[in-house]
Amino acid sequence: MAFFKGSYYETTALFEPPEDGTRGFRGVRGRAIANPEAVLEHSVAVGDRLDQMAQNYYANPRDWRRLSDCNAEVMFPEDMVYGPDGHPDKPEVAAEKIGTTLLVPRRREVR
Repeated sequence: MAFFKGSYYETTALFEPPEDGTRGFRGVRGRAIANPEAVLEHSVAVGDRLDQMAQNYYANPRDWRRLSDCNAEVMFPEDMVYGPDGHPDKPEVAAEKIGTTLLVPRRREVR
């Protein structure tokens, strides 16, 4: 499996072949999830998106994964902002989890 240079998964380890010589899974292991310390709380508002929150807190929309890593109890990142209940007027549109509190970790320190 190939990843683009600079990809978040670029350094992720592959599965090792089994010791018995059989053919093993030829995929990539799950990436290690960081455990950043939360320094702020964010209350979800109408129109919030993970990339916009990352732009606001980190000046980089690609850092939305920091928010996801800090709120590890949520399986899928979009579930931090959108709930399973549809919009009352448009059932095909997911409703925001307005008022839900998300933890926001500090910026990475530049060395």
